[in-house]
This record gives sequence, structure tokens and C-alpha cells, in this order.
Amino acid sequence: MRARVVLGRVVLGLALVAATGCAHALSQPMPRLEGKLALKVSNEQPSKWTEMPLGVHQIPDTSVYVSGHQGAAGIGVLFGLIGVAAAHAAAQSTGEKKTQDAQAQLRLDMRALAERVLTEELGRRGAANRFAAAGTTGAGSLEIVPYLVVNFIGDEQVRPWVVLKTMLKDAKGEEQWKTKYVAGVGEARPLGGERGWASEDGAPLRQHVDRNLRLAMDVLLRDASGTLPRGTGRKVEVKAQWVWVKPFLERTAEVLEETEDALVVIPDVADAFVFAGVNILDKRAVTVKQEEK
Repeated sequence: MRARVVLGRVVLGLALVAATGCAHALSQPMPRLEGKLALKVSNEQPSKWTEMPLGVHQIPDTSVYVSGHQGAAGIGVLFGLIGVAAAHAAAQSTGEKKTQDAQAQLRLDMRALAERVLTEELGRRGAANRFAAAGTTGAGSLEIVPYLVVNFIGDEQVRPWVVLKTMLKDAKGEEQWKTKYVAGVGEARPLGGERGWASEDGAPLRQHVDRNLRLAMDVLLRDASGTLPRGTGRKVEVKAQWVWVKPFLERTAEVLEETEDALVVIPDVADAFVFAGVNILDKRAVTVKQEEK
């Protein structure tokens, strides 16, 4: 029975990806919507079949996902849909085993954490002219879906990524725009061990998540306020380990902003790529070169 369910979901996922694979909506700037925007952090979760690769393991009852461990799961494609379903299930099992000793530390309430950071960021910047007061409606709304990707980038090394999936809706509740703000600034560590993310009852992981929630939320709020540079940045070739994936991939990207520690870029990829959207990368973990003309 479980194999049939997995197979059905794989078929559905492949069909949805095929239908949306050429779109570049996640790379577009937020349209201007007159009036104040209400802000809402949602309990919704990302789609397992259009927003992440096969073989991802979800920490039960959380919005925390484990990826990068899938290895040769893609080889299942060579054996048809049955092979894909089997490879997907096997990779999920691997992800569960690699995180079984850190289950308690990985059970983060991403919605509560994002709500706290959003409240603090709004209070810090005093952006009353753009955003409606908490609990009130506006001319439209921004719905924010936060989640965490625990991304293996080696056999043991892990880089956690905070993702804020964001949707702009008008007063009628109709979606006008969406993107993802993805932040993974900070060192890579093993999950377990003396210096691992789960050490000290998960304190290093919580600190990393807080830092990257603030980075992603800051970029989101500035984008919504029209103060994040768009369409004027230089084009570069960025080689990085992007969210959800393990190998280094090189992609053309527009640089929106650069700080001492981070590079804010929009990779030139279709929405079907799992790292489409606004990415906040650790400068120490990427290679950048000017785009060849």
C-alpha cells in the first residue's frame, strides 16, 4: 500500500514539474500594491513534489526537512516510475537514519521562531507606512511560510538553510506574486559530535537559525518596501552548494547586494529548480566570477 502511495505522488510530482518547469515567476520583483500590507506567518508547508527533490526526510510534526543525503537516488529514473518510487523511499530512510540521534534538537517550531523575528524586525525598523498593524487587515497581505532545510554537503558536514516562502495576495485573497527568500550564512558543521549542530542540546543550531531568519526576514521586508535593489545588479557566475542539493553547481546570477559575510543573489533558473528565488549565500562558501560575454 505504501509503495502505491509513493508511486502516485511521484507521478503527480513529475506532472506538476513538467507543467511549471519553464516559468521564472520566483525571480520577478514584487509588484507594487498600493496601501498597507498585512503580514501573516502561515502553518502551511512546502510541496513535497514541486518544491523539493526526491528522497527528502521530514522531521515528524515539524517544518524541518533533511536533504543532500540522497546520493544516487536519481538512478532510479533509469528503471521507470517503480524505480523512482523505490529510490525515493530508500533515500527517505537514509535521511531518517542520519538524523535519528538528533531528533529532539531538530524539532524546531519554525512558525513560532519566524513570528518572533518578524515582530522584532518590524519593531526595530518602524515600517508603519508600508505594513498594517498586527491583527489588522490591509490592502493586501504577505503570507510567509517558514521552514528549515538541514542540508548535508558531505558525508558528515551539514549546512542548515532557512527558507521563507512568501506570497503576495490582494484584498480578495487572490495570489499576485510569490518567491522564496533562502538564507544559509554561517559555517558548516557535522550534525552530531562535540561541535555538531545538535551539541549543547542544539544551541548552535538555534543560533544559526535565528541569524538566518533575521537575514531572510530583513531582505523580505526591504523587498516589500521597495528598498532592495532590483534589476540593477551585476551579472556573475556563482558556484555554490545551493539549498536542497549536495554537489557544487555553477549558475548565472544577479547580485542584489553584497556585505562582508553574505552575497544576495537571484540565480537565473526556472521555478522548477529547487533553489529558485532570492538566495543569501555565505561568501566564504562560494566562488564568484564575472559573467563571460
